[in-house]
Amino acid sequence: MTASTAAGSDRHTIFVVEDHPTTLAGIHSILDRFGDQIVLETLTTLKEAREAVQRLEPNLMVLDLQLPQSAGESASTEAGIQFLKELMQQHPFLNIAVHTSYPDALVRIIPDIDNHRGGFTVTSKDSSTEKAFERFKAALQGYTHTRDIRSLKAGLELKPEWLETLDLACKEGYQDRAIAKHLHVSESMVRNYWSKIYDVLGIYPEDAKDAGRNLRIVTCLKARDEGLIE
Repeated sequence: MTASTAAGSDRHTIFVVEDHPTTLAGIHSILDRFGDQIVLETLTTLKEAREAVQRLEPNLMVLDLQLPQSAGESASTEAGIQFLKELMQQHPFLNIAVHTSYPDALVRIIPDIDNHRGGFTVTSKDSSTEKAFERFKAALQGYTHTRDIRSLKAGLELKPEWLETLDLACKEGYQDRAIAKHLHVSESMVRNYWSKIYDVLGIYPEDAKDAGRNLRIVTCLKARDEGLIE
């Protein structure tokens, strides 16, 4: 296990869990784009990752799915999936970026991803550097982005509280604070609902930004087109 050191407490701590040296070097080069805003710690096994996150919950964890339990053992996607599921249950606000050759394996834990309150993004290892950086950044900012799970959803499935959020925002014009009060939840929970809504509808911050469009307005229009609200 190696760790970089940086002075100051205003930097983001990022754990990278990856056992393949070439891939690890590529992830490091992507994260270098954050400059001196991050403190980086590298872990190569699930055992190291468990111990590290118990010691300190990072601002972002970037991890592969195919990982060994301990040094010298064979890497396993099943072990990685189980670790990820446990991680979300034990650290519900942890921001996670999955960088893997097997994104479709995540379909097995979609309910856990939907319930997770931290950021959660997915990229395939053959993604461009720019795409991977944008997804890592989105996860760090608390967004959900699962477009790369091709078998994710055959149809649109929104939880009742997500639909009610859409109704209150798009039909009644409520802001997040008012939505939170109406639903008897925190504003951070409402922001989490929005992140999940964006993901299910296939609307992502980078797309709206590139097009110069307002994310909430685009979301309301898409929800109406899909018949989710009147």
